[in-house]
Amino acid sequence: MQIYTSNGTQHLRDHIDNKNHLSSNSHGGGSPIAAIFFGGLLIVGAFCMLWYNERRQAITEYRINQAYKECTSVNSAEINPNTNNKLIHTNGQSHTNSLIIDDIFGLKLSDCVKLIRTVEMFQWVRRSRQENNRTTYYYEQIWSSTFHAEVGDGYFNDQSKWIVQAQDQINENVYVGAYLLTKSLAEQTDANEIINLTTEHAQNVAKYFQNQRIFQHFDAQGKEMYFQQEKGRIINNDLRVSFRAARIGPTTVVSQQQNNTFTPFIIHDKYEQTLNQDGENIENSNPFGILSCCCCCCLCCCQLCKAIEQPLSELNLLYQVILTQQQVFKKLAEEYACLTLCQRITGYILMGFGFYLIFYPVTWVVSIIPLIGEFLAAITGFAFFLVSFLISIPFSILTIALAWLFYHPKYGIALIALSGLIGTAIYFYLKSQQ
Repeated sequence: MQIYTSNGTQHLRDHIDNKNHLSSNSHGGGSPIAAIFFGGLLIVGAFCMLWYNERRQAITEYRINQAYKECTSVNSAEINPNTNNKLIHTNGQSHTNSLIIDDIFGLKLSDCVKLIRTVEMFQWVRRSRQENNRTTYYYEQIWSSTFHAEVGDGYFNDQSKWIVQAQDQINENVYVGAYLLTKSLAEQTDANEIINLTTEHAQNVAKYFQNQRIFQHFDAQGKEMYFQQEKGRIINNDLRVSFRAARIGPTTVVSQQQNNTFTPFIIHDKYEQTLNQDGENIENSNPFGILSCCCCCCLCCCQLCKAIEQPLSELNLLYQVILTQQQVFKKLAEEYACLTLCQRITGYILMGFGFYLIFYPVTWVVSIIPLIGEFLAAITGFAFFLVSFLISIPFSILTIALAWLFYHPKYGIALIALSGLIGTAIYFYLKSQQ
C-alpha cells in the first residue's frame, strides 16, 4: 500500500514537472504569478482608461453646452466689429484669387485651398508571421511612403534615390465671405480631388531633374507619375508620385474672430484649475513604499490615460458644408460621444481580460490533474472567461459612475444604482448556476 502511494505521488510530481515544462515551452512560461500580475495591470489600466474617458466626456459635454450659449452667428459677407475677439459661427462660399504652384511638376491650380503631394518608393520590407508557435520573417516589395532602412538578410533600400519629397501646400489667401481663413483652418479641409498628371507634367519633371543620373524615365499615368530607372519596368527604389487637392466651396467656421480673420478660441472655465492640478496630485502620491514598482506601473497607466483623454480645450473648427450653429455643436457633441463609446468598450474588454488572467491560476491548477486535466482546464477556462466578462459589466459601470459622480452627481448616483442592480443580478444568477 505504501509502495503504491509512493509511486502514485511520484507519478503526480512527474506530471506536474512535465506540465510546467510544456507550459514554459508552448506559452512562453505561462506562470500563474505572472498572469495575476498582468491581470492586475490590465484592470488598473482599464480603470484609468474608463475614468479619464468619462472625465473627458463630462467636461467636454459641459464645455460644448457653454460654448453654444456663448457663440454668436454672424453674416460672412461683412466684418462685424461688435463680435471681435468673441466666439463666432459663420458660413458661406469660400473663394480665392491666388494660385497654388508646384514648380517641380509644373502644376498651377486655381480655386484650390490645399494641395498634397504624396511620394512612395518601391522597396523591400520585412514581414513576420507565426508558424508552429515560431515567428518567421519574410521579405516583399511594396509601395510605401515611409522609407524602410532596416531590412536585413541581404535586402536593402537606397534612400539617396528618394529625390522628391512629400509636400503639403496651403493657400494663405482663402476667404469665406469677408473673413480670411487661417492656415490652421485651411489645413482641416479634405483633399479628396485627385489631380491627373499628363505628359506635359512628366516633361517638366524631366527638365527639373535633368542633371541627376538616377531616373531616366518619367511616366505619367493619370493619377500617378512613375520615376523609373528602367523604362516600362518597376524595380526596387523606383518612385511614384500623386496629388490630391481641396477645392473652394461651401464652408462653415466656428472660431474666435480676430478683426477680419480667426484665432483659436481657448476655453476657460471652472474645470481649468482641476485639469492643471490633478496630474500633480497623481505624481506626488506614492504611499506604498515596498510596492513602489506596482505603484509606478499604476502611475504610468494614469499618466498615459490622462495624456490621451484630454477634454475639449479650444474651438477652431471648419466644415466643408453649410451648417447652422446648432448643427455644428450637435455634430461636435456626436463626435465626442462616439469616441467615448469606443473607449468604454475598449476599457470593458481590458477589464474582462484582466479578471480572466486573475482567475488563470485556478485553471492552471486544474490542468495538472492526470489524464483529464487538459479537458477540465478547457471547461474551467471557458467558464472563467464568461464570468470575467460578466463581472466586468458592473465594475465598468461603477468606474464610469464614480467619474460622473464628481462632475455630474445626479448622473453618477443613477449609474451607481444601475451598477448595484446589475451586480446583484449577476451574483444571484451565478449562485443559481452552482
